[in-house]
Amino acid sequence: MLTRSFIHLSGIGEARERHFWHDGLISWDDVLQFRDLFDDGPPPPLEQALTQSRLKLAEGDTSWFEERLGAEQSWRMAADFDDGRIAYLDIETDGKKPDLPLNDGDGPDRTTVVAIWDGFEAKVFLRHHNLHEIPEYLSKYKMLCTFNGASFDVPYLEKRFGKKFFNGAHLDLRPITRAVGLTGGLKKIETQIGIERPADIRNYSGYDAVKLWAAHLRGRKDALVPLIRYNLYDSVNLQTVLRVAYNWAAVYDNLPFRRFDDLQAIGLHGAVDRAVKDVMSAKR
Repeated sequence: MLTRSFIHLSGIGEARERHFWHDGLISWDDVLQFRDLFDDGPPPPLEQALTQSRLKLAEGDTSWFEERLGAEQSWRMAADFDDGRIAYLDIETDGKKPDLPLNDGDGPDRTTVVAIWDGFEAKVFLRHHNLHEIPEYLSKYKMLCTFNGASFDVPYLEKRFGKKFFNGAHLDLRPITRAVGLTGGLKKIETQIGIERPADIRNYSGYDAVKLWAAHLRGRKDALVPLIRYNLYDSVNLQTVLRVAYNWAAVYDNLPFRRFDDLQAIGLHGAVDRAVKDVMSAKR
């Protein structure tokens, strides 16, 4: 929980943060309650910083916390914003570099399918259909969560929509999964933590997604649905990976954060089915 974090404050590292906790100062409120009420001077710097932190959290200013926590510790925001305000995003491409122009006027990037999940609703965006709607759709979220997105998903989307296509924080799961011993790609990590994909897409890879898009362009009517389903599960499973990694980090490092009780959202599979139905109906 952010209200139990202090390392985002200037001059406070992990060692001093642990001293706070050891001394019984578990949260921001614990520190602020010791203010000297008879001191007429200005609030000390720590009190000012914590008061500002309260304000930024109330405003949902995830970018402010991301800048101060850094990529390695931004996962600490998860419990405060995983209430429908995190967009779990994954993209598929046609396999070519993002800076190569398209010949069909729907460029300049090579993105083919984008899936976004927020814990309640799943949404699919397709090239030649509604891909242009992504920035507006994302504007309602406070955080963007990806797996290796800093190196892959985000550069592709920035090539198409510009650097400011999303104004909130970006949480790439690579650092936190690596920190708790979950190594390899997303599919390997899913296997390590017990996530099992539906049988019809269980053995698909990113290269299969490239081939499915190519088959779709050649007129194969049976190619698009499995591609969309594959992309959707890449997206929705990010939430479970985040929650597991968050819980493990809190346990391994003995952090006084609340754990996630539910690792997978209720109704996840139904939300995937609805998203597939919605996008296929809209294309007709």
